[in-house]
Amino acid sequence: MSDIRDVARLAKVSVSTVSYAFSGKRPIRPQTYERVMNAARELDYAPNAGARMMRSEHKNIVALSAPLRLKQNKESYADYFIEMARQEHERGYDSLLLTAENGVEDIRRVTRSNLADGVILMDIVDDDIRAAQAATYGRPCIAIGLPRHHSDLACVDLDFELMGRMAIEALHDKGRTSPIFLKGPRKEYERRSSYRLIMRNSMHTWAKRYGMHLTEAEQSTIREDCIEQTYESIRDRRVDSIISEVRPIQLLGVVRALQSRGIVIPDDVSVISCAAGTPSSSLEHLGISEMPLTPQPLCAAACDILTGAIEQGQQIAGLVSLRKPTFYKRTSI
Repeated sequence: MSDIRDVARLAKVSVSTVSYAFSGKRPIRPQTYERVMNAARELDYAPNAGARMMRSEHKNIVALSAPLRLKQNKESYADYFIEMARQEHERGYDSLLLTAENGVEDIRRVTRSNLADGVILMDIVDDDIRAAQAATYGRPCIAIGLPRHHSDLACVDLDFELMGRMAIEALHDKGRTSPIFLKGPRKEYERRSSYRLIMRNSMHTWAKRYGMHLTEAEQSTIREDCIEQTYESIRDRRVDSIISEVRPIQLLGVVRALQSRGIVIPDDVSVISCAAGTPSSSLEHLGISEMPLTPQPLCAAACDILTGAIEQGQQIAGLVSLRKPTFYKRTSI
């Protein structure tokens, strides 16, 4: 039977480094940690009972990696963070907030030092380095979102590909052929926000399949001149529907400006709000159809999966759970 010295020789490290890798008492470099784990697997080595206890002792703390950025939508950020912390609290866990945008080293620091039992990644981008490095954390990891590289962690999210399709098909069923997409912040696309890219690509794919002409408008250009151009496009029948990703208060400004120019919804133009925030009473009051973000069921599902991995040893790497969007179809279609 192999012992700790055999692992150290194969990994070309000291015996104390192998001990630290299993106990988490001191941080070690990710490359070194991977060498130690690979050597242990090759030799079928299991640490002694004391080391296992130190490594597996539950702290009842979950690390939430939720980057803070300039000009962030604080309302949406708070909705998800608060809901996630509440769900973990109900399951007997405290939340440790990590706010670095990259976040990998912070996550490794709290997992290797045995400060956190698991990791939740929020605010996912397409090529998210935190997700790509999930195998190096030594703790179960789950993302609220769907990054490109997700084989080493679990993912829970709304099905934004389906959301884009549902929006296009709802307009197609009403005979609409020329939608305009009011996009969210340009910086969110520049940093490749995962759900935005998935939904946008889906809308273009399904619009093309149905022979619809989909155009786009940047959030930063939703000013008086843009509204006037949109009005002229609707008046001249070059645009017959609006799919909006901008915040409800901004969409309401566009709708009211168009109505003040004599545009009638839905006679002249259909309007759908997609992934712009949690359900909006203002949009409901004006009869605007929406497919909102839904933090509560997503966070609850993610916490259930992570808790199962922590307490029951369930293997969650590679698990993807996508929830069907809720479509509130109102009079605006």
